[in-house]
Amino acid sequence: MAAIQRLESGASVAEAARAFEVNPNVLHRWRREFRQGPGSSFPGLGKRRWEQSRVAELERKVGQQALEIDF
Repeated sequence: MAAIQRLESGASVAEAARAFEVNPNVLHRWRREFRQGPGSSFPGLGKRRWEQSRVAELERKVGQQALEIDF
């Protein structure tokens, strides 16, 4: 949201992209989504998917290690 707010306040896409270290194309998409419906923009909880996949990966690893120990 901070990147979109910066764009809406008049900053250039290139400037905002450098400041937030994202691709300018991503900023264009985010701004388009925001303008289409601010309430439905950016669904999800950010990095949550990565965290969930990491947790699942670590759980599998623990399970494998438990089997090796039991063996």
